[in-house]
Amino acid sequence: MHFNFLESTIVTVIGAENLPVKLIGQKKVFTPKGTGKQGDLQIPWLEEQIAEKIRQNQTYLTFAVTNLTNPVRPEQSVTVMVDPYQALQELIILGGGHIAEPLVKIGRLLGYRVTVIDDRPEFVSKERFGDADRTICCDFDDLEKVLVLGPGSSVIIVTRGHKHDLDCLRKAMKYPLAYLGMIGSRRKVELARQKLIEENVAQEIINRVHMPLGLDIGAQTPAEIAVSIAAEMIKERRGGSAQSLKTGCAKATDKNKACELPTATDRQALQEAIAAAHENTPAALATIIKTSGSTPRKAGARMLVYGDGRILGTIGGGLGESEVSRAALEVIDKTTPRLHKISMNADLAAKDGMVCGGMMEVFIEPANIYNQIINGGETCA
Repeated sequence: MHFNFLESTIVTVIGAENLPVKLIGQKKVFTPKGTGKQGDLQIPWLEEQIAEKIRQNQTYLTFAVTNLTNPVRPEQSVTVMVDPYQALQELIILGGGHIAEPLVKIGRLLGYRVTVIDDRPEFVSKERFGDADRTICCDFDDLEKVLVLGPGSSVIIVTRGHKHDLDCLRKAMKYPLAYLGMIGSRRKVELARQKLIEENVAQEIINRVHMPLGLDIGAQTPAEIAVSIAAEMIKERRGGSAQSLKTGCAKATDKNKACELPTATDRQALQEAIAAAHENTPAALATIIKTSGSTPRKAGARMLVYGDGRILGTIGGGLGESEVSRAALEVIDKTTPRLHKISMNADLAAKDGMVCGGMMEVFIEPANIYNQIINGGETCA
């Protein structure tokens, strides 16, 4: 069974101080405009603050945990898990040439849903791009007929010719994308800029395009160029100086927050948790809310544990995941959500293949809590 919360934000209370009501586990779904839908957080000032932050749009484009305070009674505060249910992050590669092949593999490693488009059938064959989620053969003039572009889309333009590149760029730059880059020599890029200026394209829009795309790492081979492109995409998403770590790190920004792009399996774990609630199947959903040090996965990663011991998804494997799985079974039995902290010293971390120790905080909730937002009613026992 599939429940569609696309383009909505699911907010869950995971902590509260000095409040008279039991809030842990309460949920509510908000629209992108901050309008409350299913569920109830029970406190007006809390819902008002969350709605305002969501209306600001830029605040919660990725998974986040935040603490909100009662403006009238500052001693009262609530910690919430804010989970935008956005479309999966998609890497769209326009052009199936030699750079696209390694870029598809890297994109999958980074958690993107990868699409390759070319107007030549042999350049989008399954033999060539077996790792891609989908391949499309069509005229580049038809891009807007086969793609849905938006804030979750990263578009790489690496077609076989300047004309195709510029045609693709004109179409893609009309949308608010996570990343837009076009390959080309300095001369080709300058000609493209001048052409767009002559066509009265706003300078602000032109400046958002990464052209030539990629970071300067001296890349020469197709694989090295693909790494350069992927590195720039990460920099745009996370922030950072792109300097060698030997010289020190950039000052942390909001982009540096340690959260993950949701994978297809993370999305499936949430969907199956909601289905389990609907079908009254014993299960618990574990979500990483905070990490420090060396951990294999970051905030936003999910794992669903069923009462019979089955597991869907992963929060990193190893001893930490086993510990959370046991805790999840207890949550299923007691039907009470809880925070679970995992600390891995250097010796334990080494057994799990990590370079050094780390810490994870995981929020574990019984699946039946999701009845609040699928039924608009109370949690079923």
